[in-house]
Amino acid sequence: MRRPRTLALLAVPVAIRLAGIVLSVRRMGAASHSREGQPISDSSEARPRRMRMGRRIRALLLWGSCALILLLLVGGGVYAAYRVKSDRDARARAIALTGGDPDLGLRLTQRYGCAGCHVIPGASGAQGRVGPTLQAYAARIYVGGVVPNSPDNLIRWIENPRSIDPKSAMPVTGISRDEARHVATYLYTLQP
Repeated sequence: MRRPRTLALLAVPVAIRLAGIVLSVRRMGAASHSREGQPISDSSEARPRRMRMGRRIRALLLWGSCALILLLLVGGGVYAAYRVKSDRDARARAIALTGGDPDLGLRLTQRYGCAGCHVIPGASGAQGRVGPTLQAYAARIYVGGVVPNSPDNLIRWIENPRSIDPKSAMPVTGISRDEARHVATYLYTLQP
């Protein structure tokens, strides 16, 4: 959900760059030359026309930068709306797959110490470096690198990983099958 804010922040350097272009065009206008290559003096009658041309260019750049900023902000809003709908769909799909509660699953990941080994989106302080990141878990092909990613396999893995892979470094935490179902539901909400 951070992308819209990122897009809005990108608009700031673009606007600054366009303002720099406006200033450089203004400086260029001060040293204009006639068609014959002779510098136009300030007392020349071409000065008002040159000033009008500079104003037009500055106005064009100003409106162009405003349009670009508006486009980035609107695009960010559209993307945010898309992500909200996508997250809502992922949540409904995860609940239908496992029959668990993703909100409870998130709390259980913190209670059972999953954050000590894994990076878990949404979990505060989950910066573990022992196990793999759980970012975009729903798109994974395998659970623990050994069995296909299905709700039953994932629940079994969370409950007792060594029943699937005896050499796994993941500990048996004492989580119940019901609690593992809620954690699996939460993991299936994590979309790419």
